[in-house]
Amino acid sequence: MKKILISAANGTIMPELVKYLKKSFYVIGIDSNEIGVAKKYCDEFYKSPSGKDVKFINFIKKIGTKVDMIFLFVDEELVTVSKNIHKLNKIKDKLILSPPRTIDICNDKKKFEKFFSEFKNINLPKFKINKKNIIKPKIGRGSKNIFITKNYQIIKKFQKDKNFIVQEFIDGTEYTVDCLFDKNGKLIFSLPRERLLAQNVSIIGKTIKNKKINNFIELISSKLNFYGPINVQIIIRKNQLYLIEINPRLSGSIIFSIKSNFDPIKTLFIIQKIKKYKINENKINYNKFFYRYLKSVSI
Repeated sequence: MKKILISAANGTIMPELVKYLKKSFYVIGIDSNEIGVAKKYCDEFYKSPSGKDVKFINFIKKIGTKVDMIFLFVDEELVTVSKNIHKLNKIKDKLILSPPRTIDICNDKKKFEKFFSEFKNINLPKFKINKKNIIKPKIGRGSKNIFITKNYQIIKKFQKDKNFIVQEFIDGTEYTVDCLFDKNGKLIFSLPRERLLAQNVSIIGKTIKNKKINNFIELISSKLNFYGPINVQIIIRKNQLYLIEINPRLSGSIIFSIKSNFDPIKTLFIIQKIKKYKINENKINYNKFFYRYLKSVSI
């Protein structure tokens, strides 16, 4: 049985994902927080240093010898590993990781805005006076420290703060697109999901088939090189697509796509053997609603 490593194993989204993965893989979980249910669900669990800590490199170098593939869920881990990839030659091929330049651009919202604003055929939210604007930390994930306001005095203050970015609030339909790319940066498949209710991660979602969104993903990937699973946040307003952010890792709601018969993890193992593997779109469950709920367990 192939062995995989996943980080953030004590996250609230992980029990369902780990239970699914264990049907096909031996799962080793790591987390900088030792308290949680990972020990209950994973085949093995190890407490890791924080992703920001330089000690994380030696930790992942050692534990990486135990597995066939490594999937990092935490943005800080992605940044630390990509900056120190030269120290990880023995496990480099096991790390499912986009190039360092891609991670650097996607992790910093100001760099992200500057990079993609150069392309006229890619819409980004722009700051607009007397409009609702959304204020976000330039480095952050989920909905932490994000708020919406029309108050120009507040907006003006945060415009001067190098640690924040101010953009027009796009009031439209939000989508998460789970994508998978091969080592050459070629898109293998993308599956859009409408976010019907979210609380940091999707609570209710609906998978859809949308050629316009998939073409948009192809366009984005022609500008920046990706490898492995990534997720793209898009908002559609009045038939216009806006690129909100890209997370070069598995999404927190990847289980929704897996239940729709798009499994990026299994597919990565398949394309190692079958280089020109193509996902059978007829087997994808489109227009499916998915609901997430919390479950209490004792440990």
